[in-house]
Amino acid sequence: MDQDSTLPATPVPSVEHRELPREIVNESLRRMGWVALSVVIAASTVYAVGRLIQPGWIDPRIAPLSYSLALAGTVASGVFLWVLSRLRSKIMSPHRILDASLVVQVIVGLFLSLAENAISWSADQPIRGNSSLAVWIVIFALAVPTTYGKALLSALATAWMGPIGLATQIVLGNATNPPPALWLVLFAANFLLAWGAASLAKLIYHLAAQVKAARDMGGYELIEQLGRGGMGEVWRAEHRVVGRQAAVKLIRADVLAQVGNYSALAKRFRIEAEATARLHSPHTVALYDYGINEDGVFYYVMELLAGVDLQTLVSRYGPLPAGRAVAMLIQVCDSLIEAHARGLIHRDIKPRNILACRLGYNFDFVKVLDFGLVKLDSRDQTALTGEAIAGTPAYLAPEAIHGSANLDARADIYGLGCVAYWLLTGRLVFERDTAMATALAHVRDEPVPPSERSENEVPPQLDRVVLECLAKDPDLRPQSALDLRQALAACDVEPWTRESAEDWWRAHMPIGSDSDLTPVPATLKH
Repeated sequence: MDQDSTLPATPVPSVEHRELPREIVNESLRRMGWVALSVVIAASTVYAVGRLIQPGWIDPRIAPLSYSLALAGTVASGVFLWVLSRLRSKIMSPHRILDASLVVQVIVGLFLSLAENAISWSADQPIRGNSSLAVWIVIFALAVPTTYGKALLSALATAWMGPIGLATQIVLGNATNPPPALWLVLFAANFLLAWGAASLAKLIYHLAAQVKAARDMGGYELIEQLGRGGMGEVWRAEHRVVGRQAAVKLIRADVLAQVGNYSALAKRFRIEAEATARLHSPHTVALYDYGINEDGVFYYVMELLAGVDLQTLVSRYGPLPAGRAVAMLIQVCDSLIEAHARGLIHRDIKPRNILACRLGYNFDFVKVLDFGLVKLDSRDQTALTGEAIAGTPAYLAPEAIHGSANLDARADIYGLGCVAYWLLTGRLVFERDTAMATALAHVRDEPVPPSERSENEVPPQLDRVVLECLAKDPDLRPQSALDLRQALAACDVEPWTRESAEDWWRAHMPIGSDSDLTPVPATLKH
């Protein structure tokens, strides 16, 4: 059993639940201010036209007092809404202001209804044109985008102000109770428009959220979640311009805040991401982009591959023949040779961070993942990952378990020795009941040679190479990934050819099968 040190799974908000971009919120506030001024002007115009011209309008000189009060309330609400839009973040956050405006929408709806229904509906003129409530519901949905639930609630509440306003005027004696059929004619359209307006607001909100996500993630649109765990999420994404698909890994700000000083981590993140982006080995997963979005979320944009991680490969199909294991390990060495030369130590080499994939006409092509969690080989201890979440007990070098401040390339060599043991035997080097017991075994216990635990033949020379990688003393291991590569290449194993790899893939993982997997970085695995 793989004793993984990942944190418990914690949900991360999806794109639809993230706040709108700041500039879109500010634009919504500006539109809200213009709508508010329009309400003030419209209500004042209705009063003035009705008093001065009055061709079919309600004359405020003969209308009940509630009519004038309703128009005054509409003007006052419009002024309040305009002031609210001008406050921006001086009293409350812009998002809270937009939420508060939904309440004002309903209040304005009530005043409009009271004004519309201030006098009785005569039998010869049952309809007075379009309801101002219907216009108000649609205009507000366009001006103030929000989630579907909020938009629907406020729109329906505003539509309900129609019958409530008429009922209020009937109770006050200013209007007579129309026939039931007329109630339906008067107000049914408002409720239908409320549903439509809510859907419109949702569409605008969703498009704005997608713009935010695409902009925040280097222009990539998040399409499908591939994995989620204690640190964040991994998504399948597509670039909005060139259409290239990628894997976007998000690391939440609240998780990073638990590790150490956030500003120092952000600086370190950029340094490490820039270093990782300069890795060009074909056996290292390509890093397309990286950054920190407005919400403080670190993100990596990586190549999206069709393949299977070595943890799953061995769990599903059993230990690998020695030749195949050596062929894969040599490719991992090729990745590490370049990384170590640039001063990058992976620190979490394990089967789940190594992907065997089908790349064009290449089969068993190995990619090393998660170089986004590397630690630079220096005395600067501001690392992107703290000891609590970096590394996996079953694959940690003894010096890493001791908490050594000076880990070097030989820690990755030890991890790769553990990976070799897993590939050859389908077993962990030390199988203990707890992560702590496993870590202690790596420090104190001597491993059993893989040849004694494998169902396949493991040549003596390969046995020795693996055990040398697992030496407690770093000085007794191969001193570099290049040394290990040469030792593996010298092992007398049956060659694993390109034809052998192609035959295996076509038999076990044909294109389009359920096994056509995509990489999910191990730190996000459950």
